[in-house]
Amino acid sequence: MVNNPSSLLSLGMAGLFPQLHYLTPEEEKHLHAGSDGNRRMFYNGIFNTPDEAARNAVQLADNAHEPLYFTYHPQAKDKLVEFGVAIYEYFGGWSNSTKKFQDFASRYGNDGAIVSAHSRGSLTVGNGLRDFEKRGIHGIAEKTDIYLYGPADHAQSIANALYVVSDGKNDHVYLQSHAFDPISTLFGYNAPTFYKVPLNLDVSLLEKGIKNPLYMTLFVGNSLLTTATSPLIEGGRALGGYDPSPHNCYGDASKACKTNYGTSPTKQIHSIYSTLDHLWKKK
Repeated sequence: MVNNPSSLLSLGMAGLFPQLHYLTPEEEKHLHAGSDGNRRMFYNGIFNTPDEAARNAVQLADNAHEPLYFTYHPQAKDKLVEFGVAIYEYFGGWSNSTKKFQDFASRYGNDGAIVSAHSRGSLTVGNGLRDFEKRGIHGIAEKTDIYLYGPADHAQSIANALYVVSDGKNDHVYLQSHAFDPISTLFGYNAPTFYKVPLNLDVSLLEKGIKNPLYMTLFVGNSLLTTATSPLIEGGRALGGYDPSPHNCYGDASKACKTNYGTSPTKQIHSIYSTLDHLWKKK
């Protein structure tokens, strides 16, 4: 499917993004590059409808005014089945989306590509690269920038695989990971890149506490309790799919997201192999 807000396509699909349409096999072989020469592809997370996947693709795009494509991972009808599929992929399982990622990387990865993946979408990318590595396939994805947002996969592992399959010509990926997003930190084993959360302190107690020490004591106690429980509350919001939450406030997020969690910085995660190669060459 493709989204290009600056030049809408006539092959519409009902929903929030009428400019979307499913690509034909022939169109998949001739994706349009942006003004910078890069072709952009997004991979969505769990429990996403096509419209939600499209919204995330635009939110997490480095430039939403360029031709933007995304590979939609269909949502299972049953939540338990959806969880089961995610767990299957978490342990290296294969999916049709993974195959499509490999096709995309093989076809466009050496010419200029930008891959963005949110949540489970990172498993699609990571499994595809590690499969290339396992089968000894090299010389691909040399000019592919990979952006990971709240990834369920380990960014370091993806960077390592990317370094191997690109023959050392691509040594890093980009990461955004909130400290209280358990999908990224707990399941993906990723270090956080930002930490801000709304504390929702009871300011009325502080105002009363200025005149009455008892209320000041209550304010301090309330503040400590709120601070202590904040990780559990925010983690629950992320796992429960609430909006806003630490898990869906990456990229060009909503005003509510930015108010609650701030603007998420992007960190480069370098392959450990590139570091080792650099140290070896210095000897």
